[in-house]
Amino acid sequence: MGHDQEKGRLTVLVTGVGAPPGVSIFKAFRLSALHPRIVATDADPTSVGLFRADAAYVVPRIAANEAAYLDRLEAICTRERVDAISFGSEDEMRRVAPHAQRIEARTGAKPIVNAPALLDAFLDKWGMFRTLRDGAIPVPDTVLASDAAAVRAFLARHPLPIVLKPRHGSGSKNVSVVREPDELDYLVRHVPQAVLQEYLLPDDEEYTVGVYKSPRAGYVGQIVFRRKLAAGLTYKAEVVSDPEIEAICRRFVESFDVWGPVNLQLRKTPAGVRVFEINLRFSSSAVMRAHFGFNEADLCLRDLVLHERVEAPELRRGWALRYWDEVYVAPEEQAAMRERGHLEGPASVKLDDF
Repeated sequence: MGHDQEKGRLTVLVTGVGAPPGVSIFKAFRLSALHPRIVATDADPTSVGLFRADAAYVVPRIAANEAAYLDRLEAICTRERVDAISFGSEDEMRRVAPHAQRIEARTGAKPIVNAPALLDAFLDKWGMFRTLRDGAIPVPDTVLASDAAAVRAFLARHPLPIVLKPRHGSGSKNVSVVREPDELDYLVRHVPQAVLQEYLLPDDEEYTVGVYKSPRAGYVGQIVFRRKLAAGLTYKAEVVSDPEIEAICRRFVESFDVWGPVNLQLRKTPAGVRVFEINLRFSSSAVMRAHFGFNEADLCLRDLVLHERVEAPELRRGWALRYWDEVYVAPEEQAAMRERGHLEGPASVKLDDF
């Protein structure tokens, strides 16, 4: 039972509120008609979301001390009577996943995270390629960079440019479009456990798709954005309707035991749709989707906490255009946040919402 649930208000915890995904999730919850109380966490005391939440806490870096992080997370959930936990950090999500049932049993907070085996399967680019291919989901031709024979055959099929990316990783980190043989040789030596993929054309046919699947009721709905990227993030997006894309994305979530918000990235080529990325989490485009009617944060609360029957939202058409914005923090506010490395009480920083 959440802290204010008796009054009809839920409490949600958002982690990683200093990075684009966490900020976007935060904003999506602010757009929910449920108006949940938001508890924000981050390891960096200058993270922007800490200064826009109803309560905020600094947490240990999970990579440095997982046990301390988990203890801290449980203590915050208990103290704030959190109903659901959403992850703005992929590393936190992955490391919390094996402990999700324990956290829920001890605190009553529902971690929005899939089973560890599924996370591992889709965070591994080579594993994802094989899993999707075996599930009849169209994917780009992909080989392990360490398999010399496979690479020779691949390059015979696909002349440069090609895409090189680390087998394990998220976002666009260490992802390169390789245009010269010398560049390929260098990157294969210096990017650990790399995979090679065919370069998908045209460049202006890239899409990011948000799908929601209920663990109880199955597929709910989706929203398709044609997008443009900057710094690895969607910075221009248009809501579109595309039956081919929608059918493939629905087939994916119905073919695998995934649930909650699912993000698919793909390109539409002359040979058809090719899915090149699957993320079993909220996207950094979550707030854009929420604005156009597909609010995955709201769906999670209604489905996973309130156990309502959720249906496909009615979507609006339009463009989302991203730009930089600023939050200004006074020295005393920053000092107070730095001191919240222990549980002395909630940080009720009463500033304007995002």
